Amino acid sequence: MFQSINEIEKFSFEDCQISKLEVKEKEIVLELEALIVMPNNSQNTNYTESYAGTTTVRLRDGKILSGVKEGYQYFDANDVLLESVDDIELSAEEIASLSKTGEGAYLYRFDKVEEEDGKYLYEMVIEMPQEEVYDTSVADSYRLQISFSQAIFEWEVYLNRVQR
Repeated sequence: MFQSINEIEKFSFEDCQISKLEVKEKEIVLELEALIVMPNNSQNTNYTESYAGTTTVRLRDGKILSGVKEGYQYFDANDVLLESVDDIELSAEEIASLSKTGEGAYLYRFDKVEEEDGKYLYEMVIEMPQEEVYDTSVADSYRLQISFSQAIFEWEVYLNRVQR
């Protein structure tokens, strides 16, 4: 088994999909598919960008502090604004429901905001899959502010090297 602790910046989330999102009282648990382990990660025995097998991420003392459903602007082919929707702050209930509906979402970013007194503050950006995709559809994207004291990534195998 491979275990990487607090090396979040040594992963790439660009192809990542959430297969499980569980918010517990003192921990947030994510199960990720298509997580890329960077060459400088202490657990990367391939020394090149490689996909990890199914990866469990445990965010100790994890809490979702806030959430925003991202707005959008929709333009036609002539660059005429057809629709504009502002960002919407999520209520505590809406944030809690993301753990039920977050499975299958794409995890696009997991960026450090700050580190203070042994706590990390990160911003996580996820995009929810759509049932039907039409030219006029817009995927729902969410920005979540998360705090935690430790990030533990665990996976069993490497799959293949990233082809770019």
